[in-house]
Amino acid sequence: MQSFNITLPDAIANALNAYIKDREVSIPANVIAEIALEDFLCQRGYLPPRKQGLFLTPAPKGSRFKYTSVNHDKILVEQAFS
Repeated sequence: MQSFNITLPDAIANALNAYIKDREVSIPANVIAEIALEDFLCQRGYLPPRKQGLFLTPAPKGSRFKYTSVNHDKILVEQAFS
């Protein structure tokens, strides 16, 4: 892994510090910069797109599932093994 030292303009540094302060869980500035640079390079085709997280599609209306927010584990297991 390579290391880079960068100097940020005051406006960007202040915005980054404000973003970090507003987060419930603090993320180091270098991690935020790495994610931003990776997204930038992906958008321009220099890196393959990152795989995003799990996407769940909502059940259609009338799916017979009730209380899904309470029984989500049970419903997922039933669907996985059916």
